[in-house]
This record gives sequence, C-alpha cells and structure tokens, in this order.
Amino acid sequence: MKYKFFFLMIILTGYAGQAQIIIKPTDALWKAIQDKNQKHAKAFVSGDIPALMETYWNWGVVMPEHSATRYYPDAIKDYYKQWLSLAKMNNFTKTTYEVIDYDGYALETGTFTQNYTLKGGKPYNYTGKYMVLWRTSSKLFDSPWIAAEIWGSNTPFDDAVLPQITDEGAVVLRDRLTNSDIEKEVKGRNAIIAKLVKERKGGEHANMFLPDAIYMTYYTPMLVGIDKIRPYFTEHEKPGDVTIDSLLLDASLVMETKDGAIEFGFYSVGYTASGRSGMVNGKSINVWKRDKNGALMMFRQMVNHD
Repeated sequence: MKYKFFFLMIILTGYAGQAQIIIKPTDALWKAIQDKNQKHAKAFVSGDIPALMETYWNWGVVMPEHSATRYYPDAIKDYYKQWLSLAKMNNFTKTTYEVIDYDGYALETGTFTQNYTLKGGKPYNYTGKYMVLWRTSSKLFDSPWIAAEIWGSNTPFDDAVLPQITDEGAVVLRDRLTNSDIEKEVKGRNAIIAKLVKERKGGEHANMFLPDAIYMTYYTPMLVGIDKIRPYFTEHEKPGDVTIDSLLLDASLVMETKDGAIEFGFYSVGYTASGRSGMVNGKSINVWKRDKNGALMMFRQMVNHD
C-alpha cells in the first residue's frame, strides 16, 4: 500500500502543465465529464458496482460525508458494496457549476440530488454540493476518470438517514508527504488558519480566500465569492459561542500546480460549546492559488465531517 501511495504521488507531482483554464459547456472536456457523470449515476441506480468502479481512476480517493476517506479501488468498492447492501438508489442527478482544466486533470464543482430508500424505510432526498478532481490526460484510454471526490449536504440533517457504513474498509493514509517546498508552504498557511480558528477571528480567516473563491462547507449551500464567504466565517467563527480546545489541520497529499497547489486535507477539532465538550473529524480538498504578490490563497475548498 505504501508503494502504491508513493506511485500516486509521483504521478500527481506532474499535475501542473499549465495555469488553470475555465472550461465552457460547449467544450469537449465539459461534455466528456457530463457523459462520465451520467454513466456513474446510471451504475449507482442499477447497483452495478463494476460499472461504478469503471468511472474511477486506479488511484482514486473518495471522501463521503459522515464516513472515512477511501483510498484506491478496494476501499472504494467496499464503500459502494456496503452502501448498496443497505439502500437502493432511486435517482441520482448532478448539475455542473464549473470545470477548470489543469492540463491532465480537471476540477469540477456542482450540486447533486440523490433520492434513495434505506431498507425498511421511505424514500429520502439528499441534496448538496460536490467537488471532483478528474484525471483527463489524452494519453489515457477512456478518460476522464474520477481521481478524487468529496460531497456534502446543503442543510443540517440527522446522519441516521444515510446508510450506516462501517470504516473497516477505509485505509488511513495521512503521513505520506515528502517534505517538499510546496508542502511546507501549504503547512505554513494552514498554521495561520488554525491560529485564526482557535482565536475565533472569522473575518481574518476569510482574508485567506481570494475574491473569486468558492467555499463549500458542511450543511451550507455553495458560497461563491468573498461577499458570501466573509459573512459565513464572521458568524461561524465569532468569539463567545464556541471555544476551540484543540485543532489539527494536516494533509495526506499536496500537489503543486503552476499557480498554486491542490491539497487533500484532514482535520480534527476539539471544542467546548454551551458547557459541553466534543470532537469532530473531517477531510477536505483545498485548491490554493497565488495572488498577485505570490502568496498562496484559498481558491476552491470543500470540507465535510467523517
């Protein structure tokens, strides 16, 4: 498994062949992603696990809401096997909001609706937003493939409505970094964010985002632009309501791009609220982009809880 992970890192290190390019709905790459999304949804609805797995890259990473990260086909297959043993997907639709081409990879954001029925239950509509990193190299047969994906609800909900999947099939890969310069730079930016979160300085946390950033957090619709992002952080991280007792922000992988980096992150937060203490863990895909002064700033980010 260690060998596989480092092979993945070697492949992904060459991620940045060019700066980002916004893809239009009329472009071939946009259409190819729509086609693969439809194949993925059709396989999910029909319960066809082999067909589902054909939409993933061999080194894929899946970050489900309220479940642990899955690395590579065996763990991803286990996730879907458990899911389909507990529920029936009735309908699954995705609506793409944006596709950014990074020459060999593409970043897709959008919204989704799943209608499914738990065994012995009633149909449930699960709606939210998602982020997918696609492997798009023209040198690879039948691309694009899902290299990494994360999704989460637009509203608060009882996670009992989700299939209750065990994490036994999940593989934890959180310490496979190479101590590269870009990893150190991302770690430094995360240290600033951690300090601001602990000090409940939400407005200053928002300053870590670019003006045209998109933030996709738990139980909230997609926040597009700093004018939507800043009020969220100002309220969510205001002093007095919550005390942060401990906070870990780290990464399992950092890929350098021509104008920044893409990070597969994870977090662990110990908190006290209304006299009660708790711990929450989660993961994220963080897309960093350099501003005009060369500083790494958050450009696209999605997080969800384990």
